[in-house]
Amino acid sequence: MISEATIARMRAGMLAVSGVSVGSVAALASCATNSSDFQAPQNTIAIPEAGGLEAGAAAEAGPLDAGCKAGDPACTTELLTCEEVDWCAVPTNVSAFYTLLAVWGTGPSDVWAVGSGGTIAHYDGTAWTVTPTGVKNTFRAIWGSGPSDIWAVSDALTIFHGTGLQNGTATWTPVPTSNSAFNNVFISAIWGSSPDDVRIGGRAFSMTDPVTGTSGTGNTFTSGELVDGGAGWVPRLGTATVYSIWGSSSTDVWMVADNSTYAAHERALTLHGSPRPAADPADADGGGDAAVPNLDPLVWTPVDSQAQATLYSVWGSSADDVWAVGSLGAIRHITPADERWQIVPSPTQVTLRSIWGSGPNDIWAVGEQGTILHWDGTSFTASSAELPLGRKPDLNGVWGSGPNDVWIVGDGIALHYTGPKAGVQGGSK
Repeated sequence: MISEATIARMRAGMLAVSGVSVGSVAALASCATNSSDFQAPQNTIAIPEAGGLEAGAAAEAGPLDAGCKAGDPACTTELLTCEEVDWCAVPTNVSAFYTLLAVWGTGPSDVWAVGSGGTIAHYDGTAWTVTPTGVKNTFRAIWGSGPSDIWAVSDALTIFHGTGLQNGTATWTPVPTSNSAFNNVFISAIWGSSPDDVRIGGRAFSMTDPVTGTSGTGNTFTSGELVDGGAGWVPRLGTATVYSIWGSSSTDVWMVADNSTYAAHERALTLHGSPRPAADPADADGGGDAAVPNLDPLVWTPVDSQAQATLYSVWGSSADDVWAVGSLGAIRHITPADERWQIVPSPTQVTLRSIWGSGPNDIWAVGEQGTILHWDGTSFTASSAELPLGRKPDLNGVWGSGPNDVWIVGDGIALHYTGPKAGVQGGSK
């Protein structure tokens, strides 16, 4: 576990965010929505016994969207109950005006979801609770090393560290990077191998190379020691917009990114991080790259994704089994035996936003228009869900504690999978 001294140094000068006494951190919300549009949701709501779409939901929803017709695959034209589908809707009490973008947890009774409007919500095994953050920013990703070490990221100036839910209260402490407000960028990815090894990434920003002192472009930060000896977020060189990070260890890390602004053919860029060589004959002093302080500990090698459109999520069950998904229903898979990513047949052409699995033969991919796909070791097939009438919500994040406890979050919705059900055929209406 990261030492209290290190966390304290990273938080130096920052105000802890706890309960509702958080107004003083609102200045961090440089990308915030208009405060007049924000309404703090109620704290807690219990799960209904028969799923999240209660009897009055259809009446409250009104008629179908004008663009929806029977048989339209982008629309739900018939309400199905929780018992009839694979995935059940669960109320989160998050405002219907907000979207949930990512989900992560440590177990069935410790699940976190983040999204727009400054939303950070917690599920304790029975109900979802919205925890106040004091900002209106959109949180795009969440990750932690354990129940008391959690990070939620929005932009380079809005990075929150949490110590979990304790006695019904969550405390969020802002730990921003050193970027200025004029050099602020969104952060869309976070992953770490331990409390002391965390990497975040997003849109490219201007930076000063911590090694040479020259101006450059960065797209990631790592937790670590700054040039002046303090602890904080160390900027790392890169030009691509990073969308997702995953690794099997601190020395085996993958990123998917879009570098088309700088190189048109690198829209679906994938990068593999491996240990920086201890010695490089090209070094004039013979000391090797590892002898130079503040270098990124990983060397990033592009790997051919065989994709033309952006990939948005990467995940693996191990170093030997890594997956990526993205635009136009793209699904890619790579093993150590592959020189490039392999194309996996996909049953959809809609954009896939997130992928996660409990093992190599149990993988879920989710995306736009309510798309849920399951890999059983042989192929990806569609899975059914309890969705409201009208246009299907985009689904943005998936995570689970095991094969029979998996969560999906998206536009105004959270879905829960608790295992196979007798008689459920899959697919959605």
